[in-house]
Amino acid sequence: MPKAWRYQNWRISRTLIAPSSGHNCRLEVCGGACCGGGIWTDADQAQAILQHAPAIAPHLPAERRDPQQWFSGEAMEHADFASGLGLATAVLPRLDGSDRRACVFALADHTCAVERASVDLGLPWPGLKPFDCATFPVLRSEGGVAWDRTTESIPAKADCQRPPADQPGAPFHTVFRREIELAIGRQGLEFVEQRFAARRKKP
Repeated sequence: MPKAWRYQNWRISRTLIAPSSGHNCRLEVCGGACCGGGIWTDADQAQAILQHAPAIAPHLPAERRDPQQWFSGEAMEHADFASGLGLATAVLPRLDGSDRRACVFALADHTCAVERASVDLGLPWPGLKPFDCATFPVLRSEGGVAWDRTTESIPAKADCQRPPADQPGAPFHTVFRREIELAIGRQGLEFVEQRFAARRKKP
């Protein structure tokens, strides 16, 4: 288990300053690999998505516009969710014609119907997008914040997960600044930056 720093009530993994693959979210490379298993969504956030169904549904094909089909019915009680309860999005065949499956909100070009609707509504980032989707590949769970390199089936496919082929990429925290800031706030990001700077000063 990588060593961690303490910041407020969080364990901050040193993977956040490790060399990254040097890119973030190139959908033409990974084809939305992170959307393959759907996402657990806080129950309150799921309710907000359903309340904005009129803005989300038009981005989906006709057969997927019924909000009653958007969540699988699976529920999980866990402290990671602000409400204490998470709901799973439905996982269906992808719209790109491949034999893969994906979250119900994943579109044929691998973008997200919820994210598109959030832009239409003029909502600031991350809008209605589920928290763990917006922070990926940063994972905030059970008091820890780390580079999520364990999500099933993703590392071999997603550009944001693959190690560089020839030389180290830019430090993870410089590539995924927005995601880290969303996970632990601006001061949390500054804490990570300070730890990185201090490490570089060591002989």
